[in-house]
Amino acid sequence: MFFLPTHSPKLNPDEQVWNEVKHRQLGKQPIRSKLDLNRRIHSSLKFLQEQMAKVRSFFQLPDTQYAALQESIA
Repeated sequence: MFFLPTHSPKLNPDEQVWNEVKHRQLGKQPIRSKLDLNRRIHSSLKFLQEQMAKVRSFFQLPDTQYAALQESIA
């Protein structure tokens, strides 16, 4: 478990996931309803779940390396 300072999004690997979904997958597409938003987010997260190299890259950033598993553990 890692304790992060309050409001430190760049240190949180989860923020990389939401950045990927928000800026690279959903982009500036219009959202027509809450259901549409829900479906698009779910679809984007499902797609990202299958992109293991992309997810691993979130833990190779200088600010998030602390949270990466060591090779001997993984």
